Parts: sequence; structure tokens; C-alpha cells
Amino acid sequence: MTLDGLTLHGVVDELGPKLQNAKVQKVLMPTKEEIVLIIYSAAEGTMRLVISADAGDCGIYLSSHAKENPKTPPVFCMFLRKNLVGGVITAVEQSGLDRVVTLRISTRDELMRTRELSLIAEIMGKYSNIILTDADGRILDSVKRVPLDVSRERQILPGLPYEAPPQHKWNPLTSSPLSLSEAIHPLESTRMDRVLSRSLDGISVQTAHEVLALAGLSETAESSRLEKRDFMRLASDLQSFVQQALARPQPSIQVNADGVPVFFSLVPYASTYPAEGRRTFPSVNEMLDYYYSRRSELQRVAQAKTALSRVISKSHQKTVRHIQLCEMSLAEASQIRDLQRRADQITANLYRLHKGMKEFESTDYETGETLTVPLDVSETPAQTAQRLYRRIAKYKRARELNTAKLEEARSEEEFLSGALLYTENAATLAELSEIRRSLMDAGVVARPKKDGRRAAHAESKPLRYLSPSGMTIYVGRNDRQNETLTHRIAQRDDIWFHAQKIPGSHVLLVTNGRDLNDIDDETIVFAAELAAAHSRARRSGKTPVDYTQRRNVRKPPQARPGKVIYDNYYTVYVDAAAGQEKMAEPEGPPLGTI
Repeated sequence: MTLDGLTLHGVVDELGPKLQNAKVQKVLMPTKEEIVLIIYSAAEGTMRLVISADAGDCGIYLSSHAKENPKTPPVFCMFLRKNLVGGVITAVEQSGLDRVVTLRISTRDELMRTRELSLIAEIMGKYSNIILTDADGRILDSVKRVPLDVSRERQILPGLPYEAPPQHKWNPLTSSPLSLSEAIHPLESTRMDRVLSRSLDGISVQTAHEVLALAGLSETAESSRLEKRDFMRLASDLQSFVQQALARPQPSIQVNADGVPVFFSLVPYASTYPAEGRRTFPSVNEMLDYYYSRRSELQRVAQAKTALSRVISKSHQKTVRHIQLCEMSLAEASQIRDLQRRADQITANLYRLHKGMKEFESTDYETGETLTVPLDVSETPAQTAQRLYRRIAKYKRARELNTAKLEEARSEEEFLSGALLYTENAATLAELSEIRRSLMDAGVVARPKKDGRRAAHAESKPLRYLSPSGMTIYVGRNDRQNETLTHRIAQRDDIWFHAQKIPGSHVLLVTNGRDLNDIDDETIVFAAELAAAHSRARRSGKTPVDYTQRRNVRKPPQARPGKVIYDNYYTVYVDAAAGQEKMAEPEGPPLGTI
């Protein structure tokens, strides 16, 4: 969602004291429409101010997350460095509830003369911009230049005087209730949520819905159904809501069922959003930092998953085709027995055969049956027998070779299927990085060229769950985690689970020395459901899951990480859908942090 004027006012209220007399130390530009100011204040220390003009994530807020920057800074970044580094922020301003924030910065030019500059952040969706002006209000440059052929109403170009975006809305903070009631009383019948968001400054559609609900009106209430006193009451309620939100902010974010933040507000919108998906924050800046950084991380994860899945799928399809070719070759090699019997019959009866014969009858010495053996009229019987023996030898060599190749290809297909599953289930970049490293070790993905820097690999941790009886259960999320969980973390008496004969996660039930027979059935089923949910059969309904004590699980020699064999196991059929519900909310910290 776009940062509205009401929430932006809360941001400015927090930024003003923090940035007062703070010094600009660095200017960074992670993307072509986003700048980051590294600012130092004696009272607050080093701060990172993000200003974004990106249409989807426009905003201004203090962030605790460092962002990767391009090796060559953009031209606008170099321009800001020249003009802003060393400058001191003297004020942070917002006009009413307008979505324009101005940073007043006092700096010095090459001759050490004082210069007063203004860095203007226009937070207006696709029309967002970041503009630097001088003391006379003339534009020095902007992150987005707007020439005449793009907009006839308002051009943003170096040298032109800066003009604020045209504003035709009423300010709820300074307008009287009577004026507001007239402003929200349209001449024609229309929905009141649209009237409020289009007529009043700083009011988003979501805020309009909350105010309407507090006033006892529906989101789709039509203006024609309201009387004059209803507009007066609505205007009074709206003004009271805005004043209370600014006086006592309680920043909150709403997340959906997948944990993705979808909406933020200066105060909880309790009338229109459920409390279950709400998360509150101590400050507006922390709320926005979490919202934008979390959505950015999810976007990067989604992009990385798509790219990695594409590479794995390509190798998987190639491996499947290779398996099919090997199986076809082995099917042809199944003719060896018939060819051998035909060649032996010809060899045994050479004394009575001659060139030109189409076939002859003979007795099968194994069964005693009479056989009709075909011959090739274009060659002698001896030549036919020699050709058949050469063909038999070729098939035998192909059978030996393709049997080994088929076994290797099936192992590769199982490995790639597991990688696809782990990639689909991955929730962080660290998990995807581990999967990519496994693929590099297997030769599926090429290793990046060395750039002189030692890459740091962030390690993710297995998921941790608690059974209804309070027992700890760990779930690996990729091959490396499976390897660590099963062969390094697990104790001999711990119980190991895995979906039967399909790629999936290793699941470990920590028993703390308790015997398998002493574990209640509910806990066994709980762990088995998690194993089914973290496998390729997670959408297949009833799924067989094998479980055994860790002592019965072994790794084959020279096998890939996560590859095991096991015996003395039991099998339980569970509903994978039930495990899907359980896996949505792991309980407790991940392994390694407890």
C-alpha cells in the first residue's frame, strides 16, 4: 500500500527530533529510485534514512537494515554526495497531511559559503519523486525528471522553480467540522469511502472504511442515503479519529495467513481488521522499516525461488529424459535370450543349412518343443549366426552400461525432486543459498566466478515444533539440514521420520532417552503429519510415513547429503493436510538458538 498522509505525519513527528542538527555522512543509492542517507547525531548515533520514490514502495523512514549498493553509483547519487555530504539537517517539515516531506539542510559550497538546500520527498505512488532545490526554490536535480512531453501541468527539470503538487483537498486538522461536513457532502450520489479519500487530505481508503465503521456506516454507504446531520456527525467523528491517532499513535501491521504484511496504519483499525493478524510496534519508523524490509525480502525470496526452480526443473527434465532412454535401451536388451536361442539353433544345425533358406525347424533342447527358426536369405546361415552373436554382445554391453546409468539417473532424479521440493518450501534467502550450494556441489549449478572476496554463507536452522505432549520435534528444510539433523544432532534413541519412498524432509522427535514404546500415539502421528506435509506428497491426502529409531538410519558410502537407508521401521498412514495446518506455525526458536 502507499504511505498515506496521516501515517506520514506520524513519521515526521518522530523524525523531527531525531534528525534535528544531525549531520549527513554518506549518500547511498541501492536502486535507481531510492536513496539512503547515513546520518549521525550526538543524541541518536548513526541512523539510516531511507527515501524511496518507487511506485510500489514509496516512503520515508529510518531503517535498521543495510542494503546492497551497486558498484558504480548512479549520477544522481554522485550529485547528492557532492551537495549533501557534510550538511546538517535543520528541519523536517510536512504541510498539513500532504504527502510531501521536506528536509532543510544547511551545507557549504566549495568556497565555504553557507548554502541552504531542501531535499523534498514526494510520496505519491507512481508520481513519487525526490527533488533537491536551492534556497531560492529552484530545482537542482531530481531522481525522476518530468519534461513537458510527460506532463504539461508540472515539469520537474533542473533550473525550473519548484512548485508543490497541486492540492485540492481539505485538511482535517485545520478545517472546522462544518467545513468538513460540506466538503464530504457531494452533489451527486456516490460511495462515501471514495468521497472521504478524494476530498480530505491524508485519508486513505482504508482509513475511510475505519471511520465509516466507527460512525456505524458500511464501507459501501451511499451519500444519497445520508442526511445533513449524518454528514455533521461523520465529519466530527473523522476529525476526532485523526486527532486521537496523531496524539496517541499505536503503529500496527496486518499480515495475511502466509505471514505477508499487507497493510499498516498509525493506530489499529480494530473495526475493519481482525486482531489475529495484527502486529504492533513501538514507533512508526520501526513499523515502516519492518513492512518494507519484510516485503522486500519476500520479493527477493520469490524471485530467487523462481530462478532456482527454473534451473532445477531444466536439469530434472533432462534427467527424466535420460531415464526414459536408459529404460528403452534396457527394453531392447531384453531380447538377448531370444536372440541367443536363435543363434545357438543356427550354429547347432549348420551342417544341414544353406544360403537361400528362409527358415528351418529344430528342437528346443531345454523344452523339447519344435521351433521354427527364421534365416536371412541374403547371407549364409553362418553369417547370420555371427551377426546375431555380435548383436547379443552389443546388447550385453549396453545392458551393463545402461543399468549403471539408470541407477545413477534415478538417484539424480530423486536428488533434483528433493531440491525442487525444498526450493518450493524455502522461506528465506539463507535456505535458498544452502540449496544452491548443494546444487553446486552436485554440479547442477555453476559456481560463481571469484571476485577476490570470500563469500559468507548464512546458515538457516531446522524448524522446531512442540507436540501436544510437549515433546520437541525438528524438521529439516533442505539436504544440508537433513544431514546435520540426522547424523550430527540426533541421538541413538531419537525417533526419525520420513515420507515413504518420496523426497521429503527428515523429521526428528527428541526422546531424551525414552523408549519408543513409551511415546504416545498422538505424538507419533503429530510428527508423521509434519513429515508428510514437508514431502512431495503434501497434497496427496493419506500418506505413508516410515519411522524408526535413529540407530537404524545409515548413510550409504559416498552418498549425497541427506541420502540415507534404514531398516527395522514402522509405517503409519497420516493426512498430509493436517500436517500443512501444523507447519504453518512452528513453535519455539529454531535449532541452534535454544
